[in-house]
Amino acid sequence: MEIMRDPDACYGCRTCQVICSFHHRGEFSTEFSDIHVLKNHRTAAIKWSIDLTCDLCKGEEEPLCVKYCQYRALKAR
Repeated sequence: MEIMRDPDACYGCRTCQVICSFHHRGEFSTEFSDIHVLKNHRTAAIKWSIDLTCDLCKGEEEPLCVKYCQYRALKAR
């Protein structure tokens, strides 16, 4: 399984990034996330990546980044 992002639906809100850190460390911090979101506020370009260390939220029904993406920009395949 892998996480796929729809760039047309993603607004760079970073919800996926902070929920990932909560899964790993129990705290909402972009520092401990396997997901990295960089948004250029001048051009609105979004760079999104996910580390190879992602465990797809092992122990959860579905990856939390997918579950909590309010724009439905993420899907697990």
